[in-house]
Amino acid sequence: MASDHNKIARFWNELKRRKVFRVVAMYAGAAYVIIELTNNISDPLGLPAWTPTIVILLLAIGFPIVAILSWIFDLTPDGVKKTESIDTSLEQELPLEPGRRKLRAGDIIIAVLIVVVGILVYPKVFNRDKFGDARDAEGKVSIAVMPFENLSGDTMYNVWQGGFQNLLITTLSNSKELSVRQYQAVNKVLADKKNVNIASLTPSFASELAQKLETKTLILGNILKAGNKVRVNAQLVDAESEEIYKTYQVSGDTEDDIFAMADSLAGLIKNYIEIKKYTDQYNSPNLRGISFTNSSEAFKYYIHGFDAYMELEMETAVEWFSKAIETDSTFINPYVYISFAYQLMGNNRQSKYWCKKAYSKRDGLTVEGKLFINAVNAYYFETPYEEIRYLKQLIELDDLNPQYWHQLGFAHYKLFEYEDAINNWKQVFEIYEKWGAENRNPFIYFLLGTAYHKTNDHKKEAEVLELGRSLFPEAMLIIHYQAICAFSQGEIEKGNNLLSDYKSLRRNILHCTEAMISSDIGAIYSSANLFDEAENYYRNAIQIEPENIFWLNNFAWFLIDNEINVNEGLDLLEIILKLYPEYWPSLDSKGWGLYKLGRIEEALKLLKDSWDLRPAYVHEGYLHIQEVEQALAKKNSVSSDV
Repeated sequence: MASDHNKIARFWNELKRRKVFRVVAMYAGAAYVIIELTNNISDPLGLPAWTPTIVILLLAIGFPIVAILSWIFDLTPDGVKKTESIDTSLEQELPLEPGRRKLRAGDIIIAVLIVVVGILVYPKVFNRDKFGDARDAEGKVSIAVMPFENLSGDTMYNVWQGGFQNLLITTLSNSKELSVRQYQAVNKVLADKKNVNIASLTPSFASELAQKLETKTLILGNILKAGNKVRVNAQLVDAESEEIYKTYQVSGDTEDDIFAMADSLAGLIKNYIEIKKYTDQYNSPNLRGISFTNSSEAFKYYIHGFDAYMELEMETAVEWFSKAIETDSTFINPYVYISFAYQLMGNNRQSKYWCKKAYSKRDGLTVEGKLFINAVNAYYFETPYEEIRYLKQLIELDDLNPQYWHQLGFAHYKLFEYEDAINNWKQVFEIYEKWGAENRNPFIYFLLGTAYHKTNDHKKEAEVLELGRSLFPEAMLIIHYQAICAFSQGEIEKGNNLLSDYKSLRRNILHCTEAMISSDIGAIYSSANLFDEAENYYRNAIQIEPENIFWLNNFAWFLIDNEINVNEGLDLLEIILKLYPEYWPSLDSKGWGLYKLGRIEEALKLLKDSWDLRPAYVHEGYLHIQEVEQALAKKNSVSSDV
């Protein structure tokens, strides 16, 4: 045992003698600096997205090589030489004269690296949110309002130095999210300071005052006058960093407007701080936005609606979004998400109505806001090509907004451009990784999984669907596509287990009918190219509910598109179209069926009729029309040649 201990100690000393630790430390420090510099310069220089990854891999490969070389070789005044064994070294070693150890080049390099790494690490460690330490035990943000300096040149306004301060304190104290230091406490601290006047209340003086008042957020301000106009400026100051992180300005015509100005300023400050607190607590890049409200109440309703939307509770989401709009009718985001929610519920009329409502309010928006609304409008009323153009402009303005990347991915997905869709959705996950947050958007998981399925990358398909399922264990669409993935890969037992979960959730959570469940399972088998099983489930659905147009249309499309029984499919569509002659999915299916039978002119008319009735651009329908038009042109060309 003692022998083993001696061997370890000997090896440890040998590592130190050969300066392996020193070299490894220098390499690690240099590697960190190189990685940080690469991350910082890759975007400005337009380097490929994989550049940082390659740099990290090369540095990782170099690490063991450097460690081994540092063991074998040594850098001496005579150049690089092979390190001598410990026995030879001891024989040649001369006793050192007492005195201070000489400063070596390696020491200087290590010191420089420590300083550089410290500079790079500091903002990552200490760059916290502005209100992170400004909250009391109850989670409220503590604030102290200082007297406002009278810069109007009119001594009549001296009274408002403390008066405006008092009005703000009174109004802000009504907020449940703020802990406001009272007028007497603030002025007592100021009175205790010798040689202090209002003019000296600069950000640099804020730190000492904040310590006395036990707060880290101060409000400083001044009163100005130009002609008949009175203007009040206010600044929110982080007392610790002395940073002014928000400024406000309110104006009035006379001294009589001071009360209204104080109310207006207090409202702006209150809403800003409350909204900032909500966004900090939520910790999601999804709250990056272009049209946020100045009403903290409206914003709170919006967050509740967004949470419900992400949990696929669309009716609840609409209720919350509606409350946000009632509170602030200029708040654009709830209009957009109400539109999306109604579309997911199958109510195309309402979804378009709310999109138009949002679009009608675009004139008051910023450039980014207008582009966002234009992209949403293109989603409904134009094509994905226009949508992509607007979204790319939005990403140029804000490339860390996951919503823009997600919509861009979906636009490419609708055009069957799956590789582009995958690359854009990867950006979404990278943004969430930077934030240290989970991507709580359930749609992206099954859409990305489907894109991988279409590109035959079934390993990544399974991985992304499994990740989505871990976050949303009851998300039906994720389980739906998991089953398709399993059956497509011949994993029958796994697919059957997923179908069992799927049926249970459909029955017990959504209370779906047996016909609906059977039709959906038919779609799963059809997507996995298991046509016999799919046909059995489709037939079971229409046997249970023979007059349900949705199950009839699903089965008819299955029979026609896969050329299993085109005539039977057309017969089923006739039943639907007699009752609902403008039901666009059945018009499209019938047109496609007639084309399969060679009745090209009739097919083209029905496909175009369907196109005019559909709620939004559908690339498959566009491709159908293109194919039939080409077939008709070829037919006419042959006829003319004859």
